[in-house]
Parts: sequence; C-alpha cells; structure tokens
Amino acid sequence: MRSKQGRLWAYNLALLALTAVLASLALPWLAQWPSPWLVLGFVLFQLLVWNYGFPVPSMGMISMERVPQITAILLFPVEVAATINALPALLWPFLNQRYRQGSWHFGLVRALHNSCMIALMTVAGGVAYLWAGGELPLTALSLQTLLAVLATALAVQLVNMSMMVLFLLFDGRDVRRLVDRTYLLADMLFVPLGLLAALVWSQGDSLTFGMFVAFVVLTVVSLHEIVESRRTVQRRVEALDAASSTRQALSGSHRIEELAERLISQIGALFEYRVAFVALHDVPRGEFDVVLQVNDGERLPRFSRPVRQGVAGHVLRTGQPLLIDDWRHAPQAVREVAVLEPGEEPGSVMIVPIKQNGDVLGLVSVQHDLPNRYSEADQFALLAIAQDLAPVLADARTFEELDAYRERLERLVDERTAELQRAAAERERLLAEVRVQGELLQRQSREDVLTGLSNRRHFDECILTEIARAQRYGHELSLALIDIDHFKRFNDLGGHALGDEVLRRIGAMLRGHFRVGDLVARIGGEEFAVLLPETNRAGSLASLEQLRARVELDGPDELSAGLSISISVGLALLREDETRDSLMQRADLRLYAAKTAGRNRVHSEDVDA
Repeated sequence: MRSKQGRLWAYNLALLALTAVLASLALPWLAQWPSPWLVLGFVLFQLLVWNYGFPVPSMGMISMERVPQITAILLFPVEVAATINALPALLWPFLNQRYRQGSWHFGLVRALHNSCMIALMTVAGGVAYLWAGGELPLTALSLQTLLAVLATALAVQLVNMSMMVLFLLFDGRDVRRLVDRTYLLADMLFVPLGLLAALVWSQGDSLTFGMFVAFVVLTVVSLHEIVESRRTVQRRVEALDAASSTRQALSGSHRIEELAERLISQIGALFEYRVAFVALHDVPRGEFDVVLQVNDGERLPRFSRPVRQGVAGHVLRTGQPLLIDDWRHAPQAVREVAVLEPGEEPGSVMIVPIKQNGDVLGLVSVQHDLPNRYSEADQFALLAIAQDLAPVLADARTFEELDAYRERLERLVDERTAELQRAAAERERLLAEVRVQGELLQRQSREDVLTGLSNRRHFDECILTEIARAQRYGHELSLALIDIDHFKRFNDLGGHALGDEVLRRIGAMLRGHFRVGDLVARIGGEEFAVLLPETNRAGSLASLEQLRARVELDGPDELSAGLSISISVGLALLREDETRDSLMQRADLRLYAAKTAGRNRVHSEDVDA
C-alpha cells in the first residue's frame, strides 16, 4: 500500500512542480484578474455540474464540466482561465465523500491531482486556441473560430485522458478494463455549450446570459434526474423480466451467480487479489453461502460455512467492514476466529458487508499475499460497489426463495394429480381424435382432395352468395370456366397417375394466380371454375390471359415426352337479375366456343381473346 501511495504522491508532486513553474512564468496575469463575483460564479457552477454528475466507480464522474472550462478559455487569458478552472477541483474532493472515497488522505491526493490536471488542461487548450488563430476574448463566430475551438477541445481532452490514465496506473487499477471510449469522449459532447456560453457573455446582455446559465443549470439537474429515474426503472424492469422469463432465467440461484460474477469482474478491475469471494447470509440456517470464490484465477464450487466460523462470519455477525493492512498485526479477536489452512496466512484482507435496509445480506472479500495492499479509500470504494449491488441482490435472493417455494408446491401438485393427469390425457386423446375426424370431414365436404381447391359443393354455395351480393350492391361479377385441353391424352399415355399429377399442378397454378378474395374450384374431372367478385370484363380477361400464357409456358413438359399442357377458358359477366343457371350456361357456351375455335384461348361474349 505504501508503494502505491508513494507512486501517487510522486506523481502529484511532479504535477504540482510543473504547475508552479508555469504559474511563475505568468505572473503578469494578476493584473487581468476578473471580478471576484465572476470567479465565484464559475467556481459554484463547476461544483454544481460535478454535484449532479454521474459517478464512475473508482474513477471519478461524467459531467458537464467542459461547459465552464471551455467558456473560461474563450473569455480570459490562459493563466486566468487555468486558475479559475483549477479552484473548484481543489475544493471538490473535500465536499464530496464518495469522490474522496471516504478518506481525507485520498481526498487530498485527488484535490492536488485534479487541480493541477485541470490547470494543465486549460493551459494546453488555451495555447491550442491561440495557435489556431482563435479570437480572445471571443466576440463572434467564424469558421476559423470553430476550428480553433475544435483544436482547444482536442488538446484539453488529450491532456485529460493521458493524466487520468497515469493516475489510474499509479493507483494500481486495470486501466484497460476501466477506461473506455464512452468515458473518455463523453466530455466532448458539451464543448458546444461552452462555446455558446462564451458567445452569449460577449454580447454584454446580462439578462440573456443569466437565462442561458439558468437553462444550463436546469439541463444539468434534469439530466441527473433522468439518469437516476432510468436506473430506478431499469432495476424494476430487470425484476419484471426475471418474473416473466423462462424457468431457467427465473432461477434466483442463476441470477445470484450472475451478479456475483459481475461483482468479481468489477473488483478485478479495481484491486489486485489472490482470493476473492462473494457470500450470502443464510439467517435461518446460521450459515453464509459462498456463491462464488476465486483462488489464483480458479473458480471454486459453491459451498456454505457456519456464521460462527472465520473472519467472514465475524463481519456477518457485526455488520461492520474489516480492513487489515498486515495480517501479522491483526487484532487478536480477529485472529482467534480465523480459519486458515496450515501454512497459509494472508498479507492483506478487506471484507465489507452488503446491506439492505439495515439487514446484512452478505459480504464481499478480497485478500492478497502481500501486506499493505488496500487502503481506507479502497474499502470505501468496495462499500460503494456493495451498496449499489444490494437492491439487485435482494431481488435475486427473493426470487431464489420463491423458486424453492414453487418447487415444493410443484412436487406436491405432481404427487396429488398423477391419476388425474392420466385420466385427462386419455380424455384429451379421445377428444383429439374426434376433432381430427371432424376437421377431416369438414374439409372433405368443402375441399377437393386431389387439388386442394374448393369442390363443386362449396362452389355451388358460394356462387349463390356472390350473385346475391353483386345484385344487391350493383357490383360486377365474372365467372370463368376452365378446361384442360386434350386431358384424355395424359390418362391414355401415362395412366391416371400422370393425369392426377397434371390436375395437381394446374390446381397449384390456379391457387397461386388468383386473388385471396377470388373463389377457385374444381367442379368436374378436368374442369375448373373461378368466381371473380368486383371485376369487370377487361380485368377478368387480362388475368385469365396471363393464366393461360403461364400454363402454356410453365406446363410440365417433362411429365411425358411430346406432351404439353394448355387450357381453354370461357368467361361470362353477371347480368342484371340473372340466375346462377343462366350465368353458368353462358360461361359454358363461351368455353365451348373457345374449344371450337382451336383451344388454348380465352373466349368471352363480345371479345375473343
């Protein structure tokens, strides 16, 4: 631990020295110091956006800090801007317990680091702005100004990223797992607001600037509330998802193991350890259930131990966190309850309870072979992680208890209803047979078995309904009778199997060609009928001609050498007050005329296709 503190302090002192050198080279800026009220406003606004930022465990936060920082760079000399931006960073760790991770020492480390870092960020951004030809103070917007602001934002972000990565490395964190593009680039989104604030200020209208600041403040607070509401809703949605998902996903044990794995993974990015485990407190049994334990990277099976044993049991009983820098100097009361393997003694131990509404749900622990590996700040960070996890873990524990209760009920129901299930199964089998037979009879009464089209009986029912509807509403109705040309040849040359295959293929063509509302039926051996509601002669002829051409083109020549398929079609349109028999007779006459004229054609009254 001392080596880590030494690294951080060496790094901070180097930053402090560099910042002091830059300040000593720029003493003339004191004469350009703005109004104390303006400085106070910048400081308070910076503290406000940090207060309503979004915490990132062990790293800091994501906030709208770029707004005041960029504004200061665009309005004041770089030395003034650096001082204004660094002041709130010096104060913030002492005002926020979570940010200093519960340690005044770590708060001092962060205060020095962040104030120096922000000062250097501001200097880099101010130099980049002037180098790119930016106007100071900014009074108007131009392409050159936009490019200068872009250079400023990139310079600020580059220094910020580099120094944060160094801080995390010196603090012993796994930078690759903690730092991602979202964290590094989120601040860039708020640069335009800083530019806009500088432009508004330069206009000299205090009322407008005040309204703008009020708008930004409301935006900061609103974003914070939206994120917090989203987290609350997300927790509830996760609970509802678990309640409505499959049995495997609903398993409380499964959810608890996933949470434990997520927690161990997060801990691995923050702390070095040889042993880490997550345990739950089983109050009725007086045990703690070790859900997940990792020893030297190896995952151990789930197991339980009595609460009265071990240091972990001591933490569960007392509900207080435990931090041991050096096991050799651990309190005697702790050493007495410890359960250690022969020859095995830890160097550093950190155990924190997981609490919900004052109840100890479980604990999480990390151990290292070397002493002085963990600090009070690390303990606070682990407590914060455990606190965030507690509500979700409580939900998962509830689901686990519900699982066990449900399983007991299911076994009881299975035992009591076995005979009823067998009887119900037999009854369902008989009912299923009846349903199948009924559906078969109903389908056979309406459907042609060979082609799957409507049969003559169904067609006779439907044509009467369609004629009545057409005459009632004044709609047009077309009737087409279709006959396969020289169908007898297929039966003579290939037998009834070939004839049946031709009928099936023609039926499939008819079914795929006409609209859903049209009725296609097989009304005789090789004769078909088509009812076309609300279709005039021109539309009917066009559709039937397309069908005829398709049959001629796509006919199954391969069925028998030298054979081809064609159809003849007779078309009639319903007349006013006409009966079914009259309409059928006229369509049949048109079909006869098509065959007489040479077949493979569509024939209607007045028009010969």
